[in-house]
Amino acid sequence: MLTNGTVIAARLLVVATGYSEAVRRAIGVERVEQSKAHSLAIGFDLAVPPQQFGPRSLTFYPGHRIPFMTVFRIGNRMRANMFVYRTVADPWTQAFRASPQRMLLQLMPEIAAHCGDFAVNSPVELRQVSLTTTSGHRRNGVVFIGDAFSTTCPAQGDGIHRALTDVDRLCSAYIPLWLATPGMGSEKVSAFYDDPIKTAADKTAMRSSLYAKAIATETGLAWRIRRLRNNTARQLMIIGRRIHNVAWWRTTASISEAT
Repeated sequence: MLTNGTVIAARLLVVATGYSEAVRRAIGVERVEQSKAHSLAIGFDLAVPPQQFGPRSLTFYPGHRIPFMTVFRIGNRMRANMFVYRTVADPWTQAFRASPQRMLLQLMPEIAAHCGDFAVNSPVELRQVSLTTTSGHRRNGVVFIGDAFSTTCPAQGDGIHRALTDVDRLCSAYIPLWLATPGMGSEKVSAFYDDPIKTAADKTAMRSSLYAKAIATETGLAWRIRRLRNNTARQLMIIGRRIHNVAWWRTTASISEAT
């Protein structure tokens, strides 16, 4: 039943409502927390002329419990989304809300070179992210997909892959078969939840979310060694890219002189 009283009858209800709990609660399906307050999504606008950026976007990797921050154009404004391994109540978070520009320049001074004398010209929005799965979802006539089924950390970029995998497997492999025979019992729906491609995507996203936070926040020797290894590899990659660019420019210059 819709909010205006309209009743829609169907053999199958596909729940793709993301983090919203209204439909889930009405059906009686519950979330199971795997990692509460796992990360924090922070969003705000920058007072930077969009014409300065054109179609491009910028991504910064500052460390300090911050996987990355990306700056991109939305219409006539520049938006920044940042993901951090903090909580809303963390003193760091409160300090950032109070003075975002000052903390951004401390954390990633290179932002000034790309964004100029920017200012944060919108409220700092916060959204706590928990890793969750679902219980009680194997039911007649209803199937949950994407974040309505399970949530992982958006900082890893696996959410779109999970959602598209769910849609692809549901639409290409299961719904046509389900509708070809009478009924829509839980045994049909369970085949989707047990699909090896779907389950692999879900497990990979959850494992990546847990690993990414651990390697950024854990203090044990093994994790410190992993961080050193990753940072060294990143620096070598940056050096290699610079060498490649220098070689390319020299080659281009030599060709120009020769012609």
